[in-house]
Amino acid sequence: MKRFAFRLERLRELRERAERERAAQLGHAMREEQERQVTLTHARSESDRIGAGAATLPTTGPVSAGLLQNLDRARAAAEGRVEAAGEAVVEASGKVEEERERYGEARRDLRVVEKLKEKRYDAWRETGAREDRKENDEAGAHRHTMKEGRP
Repeated sequence: MKRFAFRLERLRELRERAERERAAQLGHAMREEQERQVTLTHARSESDRIGAGAATLPTTGPVSAGLLQNLDRARAAAEGRVEAAGEAVVEASGKVEEERERYGEARRDLRVVEKLKEKRYDAWRETGAREDRKENDEAGAHRHTMKEGRP
């Protein structure tokens, strides 16, 4: 019986490579999202720390206007960093979703070709088994006629 050869093997290999590349891109996007989430957490903790620093100002006695302005500027800057980090997380999450979709498409494309290969392999195997049965039947029939022909 001749060896099984899938004519679309090169296409299957290309799709497999595309799937691996998409998986790598998805992993990269997920790591980037995680990094931006960490940045957001740090920005929030810094903002909380600045707010806590303002709460520890002495309540008895005067507080200089310059100190209050500096605290307000620091709080505004920290809030700006929190907002920017939040936007970066949203952007990174969108990128992750895009990459998930692309990975899903690449995975689906690969599965289509792999299923076709499986079907063709099963058909090839069935054809080979049918040919083997036919040869065995012919050999058995030949032996049977040879036995009957002997005196």
